[in-house]
Amino acid sequence: MADFPDRPGYSFDPGPPPEASRFLRNKGMRPAFSWADVEPEEHAVAFTVAKATELDVLEAIRGEVQKALDEGLPFATFKKNFRANPALAQWWGKREMIDPVTGELVEAQLGSPRRLKTIYNANLRSARAAGQWERIERTKAAFPYLEYRLGPSERHRPHHQDKAGMILPVESAFWDEWMPPNGWGCKCWVRQVTKREAERRGISTTPDIPDRVWENSRTGEASIVPEGIDPGWQRNPGKLRREAMEGILRDKLEGAPPAVREAALKDIATSWRVQRILRDGAPGLAPIAALPDDMTRAIGADTPIVSVSRETADKQLLRHPELLADDYAKLGEMLTSGRVIRQDDRNLVFLSRDTDRSWLAVIKRTLKGDELYLTTFYRVSSARYVRRIVARGKLLRE
Repeated sequence: MADFPDRPGYSFDPGPPPEASRFLRNKGMRPAFSWADVEPEEHAVAFTVAKATELDVLEAIRGEVQKALDEGLPFATFKKNFRANPALAQWWGKREMIDPVTGELVEAQLGSPRRLKTIYNANLRSARAAGQWERIERTKAAFPYLEYRLGPSERHRPHHQDKAGMILPVESAFWDEWMPPNGWGCKCWVRQVTKREAERRGISTTPDIPDRVWENSRTGEASIVPEGIDPGWQRNPGKLRREAMEGILRDKLEGAPPAVREAALKDIATSWRVQRILRDGAPGLAPIAALPDDMTRAIGADTPIVSVSRETADKQLLRHPELLADDYAKLGEMLTSGRVIRQDDRNLVFLSRDTDRSWLAVIKRTLKGDELYLTTFYRVSSARYVRRIVARGKLLRE
């Protein structure tokens, strides 16, 4: 074989998608006796395997799944590594276990070739789908549509086959439920599409999909599942994960002492997360300031936390690209000490002045009152414009 001394000593193989790897690695642990004991929302944030009720066993299984994802291992290698793992030596075959729901002693199937294949496929596909959704949200300005595609299965489920080739906007509520995989063994996937291609091929009409009632035999609870999706697979894991993280952060800020909350929000306002939203159009939202209690009541909101979203970012970047990260850190002080004008039942205008000009911020609550958003923030150089703003509304604080 010829010698190539000038061949670079590195590979262009990028490895697994970092978003998918992070999605799986950051999951908590959720021991469970049955898959039906875990809600779809929990699957987005916790790793679980039916009959893996001991934490050390569950951690060992997750380690093997993580290795398979990170190293791109085929199922045969995953199975070999799993069987060679001493921490999993006893988790194989059948064993008598107490069902925590019924209290009965049952013969439970633990590890088996069939179960390993389910564990491998379900976890890797859901992690890759969640990672793909993060990339979709990040790049939807250039690729604002998704096409539903069938996988390489020999036989396809009729409801999945009916949707092959369907093109819908990323923002469509359809993807809240129908982001693949949509069931056990489902190999469907989505492809991002440009606006030009979507218009050329034809944008689909959102299908009217009937729902069915599924009763969980373990808990007795009934839930609504779209026809064609297996129970437990009816939620978009990537979107659920992001929403869960945002909700946890907001809850912690709401419960924090005022001084702690103020310091934390200043740090967040200048953080990479907010900058990614404001500069790069990253998906989701981030807390950036908090209203005083009297202003929270005045606007009829259930929360004092003010967030910045992708929608704000699009407008801010277009109209006020000169603003820096440190400028947004001023917002918290404006909300607590600046002049306040009520525009209407849902909008408050905040005005403050530094050395040479005024600052203006508009905070808007949602119709339900459960969220507050920064919709406008910029420097104002015209004193006449400020007077006009004041004259148009009701002054709440001087």
